[in-house]
Amino acid sequence: MAEDRVPAVESAVRILKFLKDRNHRPWGVSELSRSLHLNKSTCFNILKALSGHDLLAYDAGTRKYGLGPALIELGGAASIATSRAEVAKPFLQDLFEDLNLTCLLGQRFQDRVIIVDRVEAQDAFRITIPIGQALPLGQGALGRCFLAYLPESDLDHLWSQGVLEQADRRKGQPQIKKALAKDRRQGFAESFGEIAKGVNAVATPIFDHRGDVALALGVIGFASVLPHRRLAHCGRKLREVSGLITRIMGGQPRP
Repeated sequence: MAEDRVPAVESAVRILKFLKDRNHRPWGVSELSRSLHLNKSTCFNILKALSGHDLLAYDAGTRKYGLGPALIELGGAASIATSRAEVAKPFLQDLFEDLNLTCLLGQRFQDRVIIVDRVEAQDAFRITIPIGQALPLGQGALGRCFLAYLPESDLDHLWSQGVLEQADRRKGQPQIKKALAKDRRQGFAESFGEIAKGVNAVATPIFDHRGDVALALGVIGFASVLPHRRLAHCGRKLREVSGLITRIMGGQPRP
């Protein structure tokens, strides 16, 4: 929505896209401000901020700005995430056909889990979670797949930031750590009505080459079709599939 936009951020994005579309050649402040119809002082401040984060490179000799090295790193990370999701996609479809449940693929971004792919039924009575939906890291089976393999110091930090707040607010930090240890032992995480009342889920981690959790693979359904007794069966199936995806990606599963 237009009212949610931040003018400085919008202008920064316009500058980056402009330079990308012009074969990446360097441009000066004056010609950029004229071409993008930006105030020259505003344009200069944005260019300085972007170059300070290496998103732009400044040539003191020509006094011009071009795309910076940090964009290569960011682009590489985005490319890796996309390729991992592509590897997992056919398995997501197979799981859906086998379990007849909405299947999700999630990736951690700070204190959220972003849905990067999903397969769901097309009937009217279904759970719909769109690609790009952000879920709390501290709630639900997908989030716990990432939390269960973090160092204890990272968990303590997330606790201090309020990220580990659970749907059941009676749980304290020791209880949460105990639940995460159980998730590690069994290789999958279960959740009962944490994201939405009457909705259950189970998820398993997919590991990268360093043994860190790269993605989480999960299924979600109404409690009537995914009751407690079915979660463990689905969890074991997901664990098997996640292990296969990990191996195909060249990942290193945790013991």
